[in-house]
Amino acid sequence: MFKDLNDLSIQESISCDICIVGSGPAGISVAKKLLGSDVKVILLESGGIEPSVEHNELNKGENSGPRFLSLDASRVRCFGGASRIWAGHCAPFTKEDFKEKSFVPLSGWPIRKKDLDFYYKEAAEMLGISYDLFNHNNSINNSFSGVSFPELKGENSFLSSFVLQKSSASNRNFGTKYKKIFSDSNNIDVIFHSTVTKINVSENGKHIANIEAQDITKKKCIINAKKFVLAAGALENPRLLLDANNIFTNGIGNEKGFVGSCFMSHPGVPGVAEIFKTTKGLCLSKEKYSNDPIYQFASSTSEQLNNKILGHGFDLKPALDFANRSTYSSARLNTNYKKLFKHLNIGQTAEKVFCKYNGNKYSSNLWNLNVGLEQEPSHRNHLTLSSLSKDFFGVPLINMFWADISKREIVTVEKSIKLLARQFGRTNSGRVKYTEDFISGKAFYQPDSVNHHIGTTRMAKTIHKGVVDNNCKVFSISNLYISGSSVFPTSSIVNPTYTIIALSLRLGDYLKRSVA
Repeated sequence: MFKDLNDLSIQESISCDICIVGSGPAGISVAKKLLGSDVKVILLESGGIEPSVEHNELNKGENSGPRFLSLDASRVRCFGGASRIWAGHCAPFTKEDFKEKSFVPLSGWPIRKKDLDFYYKEAAEMLGISYDLFNHNNSINNSFSGVSFPELKGENSFLSSFVLQKSSASNRNFGTKYKKIFSDSNNIDVIFHSTVTKINVSENGKHIANIEAQDITKKKCIINAKKFVLAAGALENPRLLLDANNIFTNGIGNEKGFVGSCFMSHPGVPGVAEIFKTTKGLCLSKEKYSNDPIYQFASSTSEQLNNKILGHGFDLKPALDFANRSTYSSARLNTNYKKLFKHLNIGQTAEKVFCKYNGNKYSSNLWNLNVGLEQEPSHRNHLTLSSLSKDFFGVPLINMFWADISKREIVTVEKSIKLLARQFGRTNSGRVKYTEDFISGKAFYQPDSVNHHIGTTRMAKTIHKGVVDNNCKVFSISNLYISGSSVFPTSSIVNPTYTIIALSLRLGDYLKRSVA
């Protein structure tokens, strides 16, 4: 049932079995597993059914690091949360993403991919995508990327590929998709305009006693529950924990300093290289070779491990111009600028124009290379609470420190380009050259357009390496759980929302069993 804090009595106290804070993909997915059960649930949403300017003002914060992160533009407070604004690209983490890597400190999950496979399937149904497609990479042969780059495929290739499916607008917007289901629910109350302003801990410090929520008129409500779930995102979850200093000087669950630490995104490094294919370009049907699903190439898992580099993805785009000048590097790479273009001719240009004139896609000879990065978990990247600024409710704003790109992240881009070049060289099918932006380092200092917020309340085997255990329960608190990408120990290279949903469905099942 839908309710509003404005309609509740001042200082009213409400009791339930489970209280979930946040109605984005994580919160809705946890709650979905509890629908129709005997479990009484309260789902708190800071905003309303639709976004509003006044509530999104609560997302503002400060940046104190060398890299800027937009703290408000990528978040929205309303029913459905970030599901209303994300692009819908989906892919599961690989089994290697969950494993510890000796060259990546703090890597490794306390669960494995097989623990999420069942929930990945359920998440795929929610999003209207095919789970089976993720396990059949042969379909790349019928994709634009696969047809354009046959030389990058094969058992002996230095590269591998992965697929990103796109959930439709109607399936990925949980605010619309699940509006009626939750408004009609008999066991779940969604309370709008209820911004959590305080988490109260018991006198012994071992469990959450209750939480306080307010609307913009400062009307207050106290929620008592057997269990609490923070599902407010990887920026807001740690903010709430750090501000809850009843008896903890450093915040709840922060005994080892991991709350707010190890922030990760997926930095994009654009325009790092240019590729000239010596094979003939193709004129391909737009209907048959669409961009959905999207296939991306990357260095193979074995090569990533051998070269001690992070996960990454190659974004290959047909070049629009030949303006950038650069120097060649690695494998079968030339050093004479003229050699790169010696195969260009009037005939190929005419073919390209004719192909596009007839409404098709041209698999070009000249391509630009962008690289998307997995970011390593590091204490360097962290958020704290501002000592100067507070929001409308008096809660300190976020102070984000996002450090410069790390040495390993730079090395990952460099070595991955070399592996790509080696593959073109061994198949005698192309040449690769670095751009001036890559050589000068300029490519590494572009604004972050991805805004994936990950890792600030990380999952770990023990309290010495994280905040929550393998069931997403805060180590030191008996009845507090956290859901969403803030619990990811590592970020993989794929978009986080699909895994957020799967992990939240798993938590919902666990809570349903534990409360029953």
